[in-house]
Amino acid sequence: MQKEMHNKITRLLYELNALDKGAICLADMTAEIGISLRTLQRDMRDIQDADFPLYCPTPGEYAFVEGFSLEKMKISDKEASLLIVMHEVTSSLGANFNDSYTLLKKRLIEDTKESPFFIKFTTGEIFPEGSISKTISQCIQDKEEISICYAGRKRACYPVRPLKLIWIEGFWYLLSLTNDNKLLKFRLNKINSAKPLGKYFTNTPDTENLIRQGTNIWFDTQRPLKVILEVSPQVSKYFQVRDYFPLQKIEKVLPNGGLIISCQAVNAQEITPTILHWIPDIKVQEPAFLQKNIQNVLK
Repeated sequence: MQKEMHNKITRLLYELNALDKGAICLADMTAEIGISLRTLQRDMRDIQDADFPLYCPTPGEYAFVEGFSLEKMKISDKEASLLIVMHEVTSSLGANFNDSYTLLKKRLIEDTKESPFFIKFTTGEIFPEGSISKTISQCIQDKEEISICYAGRKRACYPVRPLKLIWIEGFWYLLSLTNDNKLLKFRLNKINSAKPLGKYFTNTPDTENLIRQGTNIWFDTQRPLKVILEVSPQVSKYFQVRDYFPLQKIEKVLPNGGLIISCQAVNAQEITPTILHWIPDIKVQEPAFLQKNIQNVLK
């Protein structure tokens, strides 16, 4: 099996089959099929480039976006030609996987029906593999402090405690903590160097919960700004099934079908773009300064 996995087509079939069953851990799969981590990372990039909707739920893991399966895939000519070639070597990889590719091949050849499924997902930066990202990943695992030299608006070096590598809205960031517990986010492709400092830390915030609470990159450890919003009845159904604001909560259903909702924000900057997106179907009730800020922007 391990010898066969060095054949790229067979290897890709095996990896796609595994992804179709759920999230995969790269470290576990490299041991399982006997290839290097770098080779497996290249395979994931090739799969993503072929328009399979992959994302990283956590560093070192890959998965299809929720709701996606091979049978629901809307294929392009490029993807279809690759699937035809791969289909020829699927017989040893299991009946379910083989059947999925048989169906896709049939749709391509007959070309009589359009797929009823199409999944739109956010595209963006490919993970910047290299010595810097490798060093950062290792320091996160070891809980070792690191010196980050950054080429953002302010070119500087920062001693930080690295917490997570995160992918939000199409961009990769390093989430880190300063010695005075300030949360910093660095665009990964703007980090010039990363040097381990030989100092280790233990106490960290619940980073995964912080990330889940936020709706964009502006999340932080504290959310001091409480905001009350009125949502029109024309769009209230969307806010009843999805959280557009951090820690969104329905406070009241109005007689006309509208909603009064609350949320807890880090600052006005975190939620202003979302408010503007929904105008005129959303109004700020509290606080007064945010209401005035929105009015000034509209003017």
